[in-house]
Amino acid sequence: MRMTGSLSGESLLHGVKRMRIILCDTNEVVTNLWRESIPQAYIQNDRYLCIHHGHLQSLMTSMRKGDKTHHGHSYAIVSPGNSFGYLGGGFDKALYNYFGGKPFETWFRKQLENRYHTVGSATVVDLQQCLEEKTIKCRDGIRYIIHVPTVVAPSAPIFDSTNPLNTGFEPVFNAMWNALMHAPNGIDGLIIPGLCTGYAGVPPAISCKSMAFALRLYLMGDLMSKELKNVLIMYYLRYPFQPFFPESCKIECQKLDIDLEKLKSFDVEKDALEAIIPRKKNSDV
Repeated sequence: MRMTGSLSGESLLHGVKRMRIILCDTNEVVTNLWRESIPQAYIQNDRYLCIHHGHLQSLMTSMRKGDKTHHGHSYAIVSPGNSFGYLGGGFDKALYNYFGGKPFETWFRKQLENRYHTVGSATVVDLQQCLEEKTIKCRDGIRYIIHVPTVVAPSAPIFDSTNPLNTGFEPVFNAMWNALMHAPNGIDGLIIPGLCTGYAGVPPAISCKSMAFALRLYLMGDLMSKELKNVLIMYYLRYPFQPFFPESCKIECQKLDIDLEKLKSFDVEKDALEAIIPRKKNSDV
């Protein structure tokens, strides 16, 4: 396993839940892009960020050893599937196989009330409520599944190359942000796979850019105001609405060395994330 660290422990006390982020994917292109998209300044401490190239089973095997690689006893894992909670493909299929197959899927969908959940929503399911024998045996510290549907149903890829913003950058960012915002309090870590890079058809470069942007905003904690985070998201997703850009945020941009003109003209398809979000300096970590 190759490790990538994040901000040091002290800086993560600034308004960020003290949980570890574990990014897990079998696609080496995806894991390499994550490493490139996350600022080198974050590579300080693997207590808070890990990038795992491999299957869920290999990650769980590593976690089960209980060594220094994966400390902690309570984790949440993201299910980036469909609106109906079926666990039939991609990372969801790995969850299906790992936690008990059809009986687990039936239980899981029951927790989701066997109903339609909109793309962009998030529902936290507590695995401790599951009495399936195999699930209990294999839980291994996974306390929650966060259901974050990225497609209504896997009937066709969602990505349209003529509209990459609305069919790629935006749905991936929304899913990643929802996963981070809905992580239960008190967990030691959050496991997140590559989002929309499978059947949804979003190119890895687009997915990883949006995942990295959401993660970098999250890791800023209260070193950046919520209002300025809102502004950055607004311009990242190309909703440049000046009434939602308060004067206080313009002053904050100057303090954080964010160029206002670059922010206002930001093109998510062409511009690097550094144009709108600062890298952390060594003095801050």
